[in-house]
Amino acid sequence: MSLKVQILSLIVSFLYGVFFTITVKFIYQKIINNKKIVNIILSFMFALFHALFYFWILLKINNGIIHIYCILSLFIGFMVVYKIIKKR
Repeated sequence: MSLKVQILSLIVSFLYGVFFTITVKFIYQKIINNKKIVNIILSFMFALFHALFYFWILLKINNGIIHIYCILSLFIGFMVVYKIIKKR
């Protein structure tokens, strides 16, 4: 894999971590008032959608190859926005 593709994968993973954090905050504000079984189903669908969408993006960028640095970049993007939101 070329360096350009690796850097693009890192940037996209970081941005997807940011997107994931924002959507997690939004969706859990909306579903928290529902019944427990509805919460479980919506949480499962939410997680499945995000996993499939992230893998689809990686498939378009680097043929679906997942490296540890992509996962770390995703996690760092998640944590950066999580810390910013938590301070508010």
